[in-house]
Amino acid sequence: MTSYIIAAIVAGAMILIAALISMAIQYKGGSNPNDPGKRKAWFWILAVLNPIVFFVLGRFVLAPNPDNDQMVYDDYMKVLPVATGVGFVLYIIIGFILSKIFRNGKLGHWF
Repeated sequence: MTSYIIAAIVAGAMILIAALISMAIQYKGGSNPNDPGKRKAWFWILAVLNPIVFFVLGRFVLAPNPDNDQMVYDDYMKVLPVATGVGFVLYIIIGFILSKIFRNGKLGHWF
């Protein structure tokens, strides 16, 4: 259960980083602005980094010591890929919801 909570926290942190980057990118005027593409690119770059960061964090920082109890370690390693996938899906869902809520703002360019 802890893995899923931490996956949600990592997804929330990545959404926050994506929102801060999107807010930092200035609006460009003219007939062919490139700022919406930059915001969308950063959202999807962080979408790819989200599962990588969580899996590395879960595998090397949060994983129990296999020398102490191999069964607990095996159970944790079975849950880790599922929690990674849940965190990725949660990132996409939250990003989609925020994109639709702030349709006319800078976050509206994510989708």
